[in-house]
Amino acid sequence: MPAIEPRLRLSGLEPFELTRRIRSSTSAEATNVTGSAKFRKLITAGDYTAALQVAARPGQNGAQIIDVNMDEGLLDSEARW
Repeated sequence: MPAIEPRLRLSGLEPFELTRRIRSSTSAEATNVTGSAKFRKLITAGDYTAALQVAARPGQNGAQIIDVNMDEGLLDSEARW
C-alpha cells in the first residue's frame, strides 16, 4: 500500500487538496445557522432560494471552502427535512 501524505482533503462538487503550492485558502462561514442570524432566519422561514443565494456568494467572491453548519438546537430538524 502506498504511503499517503497527511494533508487537508475536502470533497464536494469539486475536490480540494491543500498543498504546499497553495499559499492560502479562503473559507466562508456565511452558511452557519449558529453564527449567521441572516442565514438562520432564511432557513427557519423556509426561504431556501434566498439561503442558496447567501451560500453561493462566497464562492462567487473567491472562497475555495464553504462551511455549511445546520446543527442548531433551535431548528426542528424532523419538521424541516
